Amino acid sequence: MKLILKRKRIQDILLGDFLGSDIVLADKTKLDKGTVITAALLEQLKHNRVPSVIVETAEEETSDPFSKTDRLQQMILQLQEKEMDHQATYKRSMEKHFYTNLSYIAFEYRYGKLLYEEESIRFLKDLYIKSLKTMGRSSLWHMLEQRDPYAFIHSMDVFVIGTMLAYHMNVVQLELCATGYLFHDIGKLDIPREILDKTTSLTKEEYEIVQTHTVKGETLLHQAGEPLLGRYARSHHERLNRQGYPDGAYLPELGVDLQILAVVDTFSALTLSRTYREVLPAAEAIQLMLEMSEAYPKKIVKKLAQLMHIFPNDKKTLQLDDVMLDKYTNESYMEIGWKQKP
Repeated sequence: MKLILKRKRIQDILLGDFLGSDIVLADKTKLDKGTVITAALLEQLKHNRVPSVIVETAEEETSDPFSKTDRLQQMILQLQEKEMDHQATYKRSMEKHFYTNLSYIAFEYRYGKLLYEEESIRFLKDLYIKSLKTMGRSSLWHMLEQRDPYAFIHSMDVFVIGTMLAYHMNVVQLELCATGYLFHDIGKLDIPREILDKTTSLTKEEYEIVQTHTVKGETLLHQAGEPLLGRYARSHHERLNRQGYPDGAYLPELGVDLQILAVVDTFSALTLSRTYREVLPAAEAIQLMLEMSEAYPKKIVKKLAQLMHIFPNDKKTLQLDDVMLDKYTNESYMEIGWKQKP
């Protein structure tokens, strides 16, 4: 701080300021430079209708119009710092959430070399945080975690595998695609709890209710202001043979990102832990989907195998009896499962 000369309006003068120059009032009174401005002197200046005077005042000398002593500027800076601290705390929380849930699903016997490089995991972590950047998305995601732990961990699994496959297949708008994979099963929020918690075979009526999670998911995402994500929720059960649901659409017409989702969704369902059957080893799951070429695009399945470096057994050596084959290929079986993380 130092004393500087500054012209001030009368209403802005502070008691204790010094006159910065000699002045002569209308009543002929002469005030000398350096005179301390008191309350009486201030009234005298007002009485003589002096609009402003040069004063010597204590203030930082700065050409910056936004002085560091400006209260509003200080408040803005403080809020900015608090927001940055909040964002850093949120980011650390989401990073921990990502790594914790990744640890439940990422094993070499399932992923092979999919996440062979640390950079791949960091890449997915950054996309995960970006995908949940809005309050609406974050709220839906945590609601799914609380209501249906299996659908939650399965969605995380599909996000990881699907995003890496989409990246290596040069899918455009990768961030949107990755977010769609994360929310593809969000419609499970609107499926009755007694059906979600069931650990035995679904009845025909129950399975028909479960199938509605596709259109319910699309509706939820539209209501949340995320219409671009709705197609992933609606169409992830469509197939090559038009035997999928809800529209019986021809899968290749939906785009490569939906073809990837259909394959990865099934791979995840086959290889994640279930209460009612043993998991299918990754190589056998790939083999099974290759055999079901009427439903799944072979090009996508083979690309998945190549990316993971998990290659199927020869078709002749695949040991699955008719009963087990039905459990692994009937989607009503693949819709139900455990309620605790493995």
